[in-house]
Amino acid sequence: MFTTFSINISLPFYTVEDLRTRIGWYVNLRWIAVFGVLASVPISQGMFHFKIAYTEMLFVASILVVLNLIYFFLWKHLPQKNAILELAFAEVQIFLDLILISFLIHYSGGVDNPFFFLYLVHVILSGILFPGTVLPYINATFAALLFTIWSILEYFNVVAQYTLLSVSVPLSMLIVSLSAFYIINFSGIYIINNFMLRYRSLKKIIDEKNDLLEKSIEQRSKTFRFAAHEIKAPLTAIKSTLEVVKDLYKNDLKPEVFDLVQRAERRSDQVLGMVKEMIMITQYNLLTEKPVLEKVNMEEWMWQLVIQQQSSALAKGIKLFVISSGKLKEVEIDKVGMEKVLDNLLSNAIRYTPCGGAVNVEPFMKKHSFGFSISDTGIGIEEKDLEHIFDEFYRTKEAKQMEQIGTGLGLNLVKEIIKKNDGTISVTSIVGKGSTFKIELPLFSNEEEEEPEYKDVHKHYLFE
Repeated sequence: MFTTFSINISLPFYTVEDLRTRIGWYVNLRWIAVFGVLASVPISQGMFHFKIAYTEMLFVASILVVLNLIYFFLWKHLPQKNAILELAFAEVQIFLDLILISFLIHYSGGVDNPFFFLYLVHVILSGILFPGTVLPYINATFAALLFTIWSILEYFNVVAQYTLLSVSVPLSMLIVSLSAFYIINFSGIYIINNFMLRYRSLKKIIDEKNDLLEKSIEQRSKTFRFAAHEIKAPLTAIKSTLEVVKDLYKNDLKPEVFDLVQRAERRSDQVLGMVKEMIMITQYNLLTEKPVLEKVNMEEWMWQLVIQQQSSALAKGIKLFVISSGKLKEVEIDKVGMEKVLDNLLSNAIRYTPCGGAVNVEPFMKKHSFGFSISDTGIGIEEKDLEHIFDEFYRTKEAKQMEQIGTGLGLNLVKEIIKKNDGTISVTSIVGKGSTFKIELPLFSNEEEEEPEYKDVHKHYLFE
C-alpha cells in the first residue's frame, strides 16, 4: 500500500510568480558581483600590489559567469510552476555562491580581507527568500563552517596563504575575526528571520481577510442578482396586466382611471428597467473571463445603437447628432459590453438633458487607441459629485430632482465594463451647461504611421 502526501509551503510572497521575480533579481545582482571581482583584480594588482592569487580569482570569476549564464537561462526560459522547485533553484544558487565566495576570500587574503562579510549577503537573502527557520539557519551555519575551515587551514599552512599584509595572521586576530563573524552572522539571521516570520503571519491574516471580503462581495452579488430575478417576474406580470387592462377596457374606463393605469404602466417600465440594470451589473461583476472581442465597423456599429435612442430624443425634442469624419476603420471590441456602455451613457444624456437640448456622439481613432465621447447640454454635475458618480447606488441631488426613479448603478456598470476592457473613462462637466463622457480603449494595430484624430468633421447626422 502506498501512502500519498503533499507538502504545503506558505510562501513569503504572494505567488510563485513573485518568487520568480525575486530570483531573477538575485540572478541579475550576481552580475554586479562578477563585475566587482573583475574590476578589483587589476586595481589591486596595479595600484596596491597585494600579493594575492589574481589568476585564481579570475578563474573563480569565470566560473561564476558560466554559472550565472546557466541560472539566467533556467530562470528566463524554463519557469517552474511549483514553489518547492523554485525554492530549490534558489537554494542551489546560494549553496554554490557560498562555496565560490569562500574560494574568492581565500585567494584574496583570507581573514585579512574584510570582504569576508560578503557571506552575510547570502545568509540574509536566504532569510528573506525561504519560509520557516530551517534553511536560513542551515545556510548561516554552512557559511560559518566554510569560513572557519578555510581560516584554520590557512593558519596551519595546510593550504597556501595569501595575505594582504606582509606577515601571517596572528592567532588572536584569527579568533577575534571568527568571533565577530559568528556574532554578526547568527544575530543577523535571527533578526531577519524573526522579522520575516512576523511579516508572513501578518500577511497570512491579511490574505485570509481579503479572501473573506472577496467571498462576501461575491455572495452579495449573487444575492443581489437572485433578488433582482425574483422581482423581475412579478413586475413583468404586472406590466402585462396593465397593458391588457388598457387595451381591452380603454373605452370603458373613466379618463382619470385610464390616466392612473398609464402612470402605473410607466412606473412599472421604469422599475423593470432598474431591475434589468441590477441583473446586468451583477452578471458583469461575477464574470471572471476576459471579454470576447468581435470585429466591427466602428461607424456602422455606433449608428445602429444611436438610432435605437431616436424615439427617446424625439419625445423630448432633443437634437441628437452623430459627428464623424467617415474615416473610421474596423476595430475589435467587446461588443456586448460596449453596447451596454454606449446605451447607458446615451440614455443618461437624453434623460438628464432638458427638452429642446442637444446630445452629440463623436467617435475617434488614434494610433494606439480608439473610442467615443458623448456630450450633452443637460443639468451638469457638480465638482464634488464627479469623484462619486461611478460608485454603486450614487445619484446626485440634481439627478434625483429631475428623475425620481433610478438605481445609481448605470455608471457603475459602465466603469466595470471599461475596466475589464483595459480602457479609461473620463468626464468633464459644467453645472447647468452639460457634461462630456469620453471612453478610450486600446487599439491593437500593426500600422506604423499614426492615425490622426480627425478635426475636419464634415458630416453631421441629425435627428430632431
